[in-house]
Amino acid sequence: MYETLKCAVLRTIKYDDRRSIVTAWSMERGRVSLLVPAGASREARRRRALMMPLGLFEGEADIRPGRELLSIRDVRPLRVLPDLSSNPVKAVVAMFLSEVLERVLREAAPDPLLSSYIFDAVELLDSLSNGPGIANFPLVFLYKLGRFTGIEPDSGSWRPGYVFDMNGGIFRPTAPTAGRWLEADEAEFVRLLDRLSFASAARLRLPRALRRRALDMLLEYYTLHHARLSELKSLPVVQEIF
Repeated sequence: MYETLKCAVLRTIKYDDRRSIVTAWSMERGRVSLLVPAGASREARRRRALMMPLGLFEGEADIRPGRELLSIRDVRPLRVLPDLSSNPVKAVVAMFLSEVLERVLREAAPDPLLSSYIFDAVELLDSLSNGPGIANFPLVFLYKLGRFTGIEPDSGSWRPGYVFDMNGGIFRPTAPTAGRWLEADEAEFVRLLDRLSFASAARLRLPRALRRRALDMLLEYYTLHHARLSELKSLPVVQEIF
């Protein structure tokens, strides 16, 4: 049975000389693995262009009981993203975030709210002008992703001078006896991230050192709760640019 899947690309690897495996997040079925024809034809080049990191496409997947690797046909753009492929800075951000999502989103179950968040964020990234909006985009995206992955910090527990308990995801008056925590000054920055939107982040000019430290904190937080993110292949490139 063929079913239309709307997908965001997380990873593409070569399967053999004629096919690639695309790991994607789909609106209809959550995480899926798709067997996509490769080659050197014009049609193959068109498909490869759609399979860039965080590329949004739809196609007809052959759904069969017990089969985890799905064949897909009639692949076509879901949303037009001209800047994501032509702007090298945005392409690096997309590569980085797709790598994070591939490691964090391990469950196959569909999640309409999470899907809408990812797809809308990709479209927003494509539309941003160069500047703080792009530089701060990974910080806001990762922080807000925590809401959908069950690790959003409890911002209501924040008070001036409190530390942030990274294992518990809460602010505390004193450091916990075990686990990782952030001192009050860095805990206050967690509070700032909670209050940021993509729109307000586009107007916020952060010192480079602070932005890099904030990204390190977020990756450590995800590592504690989901998957190891300290060895992402795209991380050094993101750190170099931003």
